Amino acid sequence: MLRFGLIGFGRFGKHYARLLQTTPGVQLTTVCASTQASFMTPATELAPGIKTTTDAAEIFGDQTLNCVIIATPLATHFDLIMSALKAGKHVLVEKPMVLTVKQAQAVQKVAASQSNIFMVGFQYLYNDYIRYLKSVLDSFGMIQYFRGEHLYCSPIRSDVGCFQDAGVHDLAILEYFFPGQQFSISGSRHSISHSERDDFTSTTLQYQNGLTAALTTSWFWPEKVRKITIVGDKGMAVFDDQLQHDKLSLWKLPYPSTTNSKGNRSQIVQFEKEAKFIKPSINAREPLLNELEHFIHCVHTGAKPITDSTFACRVTEACEKILQK
Repeated sequence: MLRFGLIGFGRFGKHYARLLQTTPGVQLTTVCASTQASFMTPATELAPGIKTTTDAAEIFGDQTLNCVIIATPLATHFDLIMSALKAGKHVLVEKPMVLTVKQAQAVQKVAASQSNIFMVGFQYLYNDYIRYLKSVLDSFGMIQYFRGEHLYCSPIRSDVGCFQDAGVHDLAILEYFFPGQQFSISGSRHSISHSERDDFTSTTLQYQNGLTAALTTSWFWPEKVRKITIVGDKGMAVFDDQLQHDKLSLWKLPYPSTTNSKGNRSQIVQFEKEAKFIKPSINAREPLLNELEHFIHCVHTGAKPITDSTFACRVTEACEKILQK
C-alpha cells in the first residue's frame, strides 16, 4: 500500500484526489491546500479520515507517507519539489516542472542523486491517442511539418504567460515524438496588458532534421481548440482533443511525384478520392489515470518514468529558449 500526500486542491488537485481515492493499492492520507476554505467546495469529496492541512511541511515530515503529488501554481513548484525530494519522497509534480532552466538543473541534480522516483505530469504523453500516434509515426514517412493549437479562454494566471502554461504541452509532444532535436526559433508574443506575461504566442520551430513546427497558444480566445496536425511525405494525422470520441484521424497519401510533371503544369491532388482514410479504434482511458498508474508502476518497480527529470529539463530548456526570443 502506497500512502500519498497531495499538495494543491485546485482544478487538477481535485482530479488527483478523486483518482487516488479509487485506485487500488494506494491510500490518500493527507491533502494540503493554501486555505481551509478550499476544502469547503463540494466538487471532490474527501473520505472520512483523510487529513487536511494548510502547511505542506506536515506532509514532508510524515514518515508514513511514501509519495507526494504537487499540483500547485508553477511559481511554487521548485521549493516544494526540493523539500519533497530532500524528505525522501517519491514525487509527481504537475507540468511544467519549474520556471527556469537553472531551477530544472538543480532539481535534476538532486533527483539523480536519489533512488526515489521523480516524475512530471505532462498529461498528453499519457493520452492513449497520442501514444498510438507515436507508435504509427513512421508510417507517415519523413515528417515535414507539425502544427500545435492550444487556445482557450481562461484561466489567466498571474505567475506565468500562456505559453509556459499551455504551450509546453506541444513542446512535450514534440520531444516525445522527436527526442533530442535542436531547433531555431522565429515568431512573436503578445500581451494585451503590455506586461511580460504573454496572452498570445505564434512560434515557428525549425528543426535540424527538416521538421517545421508551428505552435499557436492563447488563453484569451473565443473558442476552445486543442489540436495537433502532423504531415509527412506519405500521409497526415489530426488529433482533436475537443471531440468526445474518435479523436484521431489518419490519412495515407503519398506526396505526388514531380518526375512526370511537364513545364509549370499544376498537379491536382484529389484528396477525398486518393487518400486512404483511417479512423483507428482506440480504447482511450482518462489520461490522468494513465499518468498516475505509470507513476505507481515506477515506484513499485524502480522503472524510469517516461517524463523524468531529464525529459522535463529538455522541455524547460526549449520553453526558456522560446520565451527569451
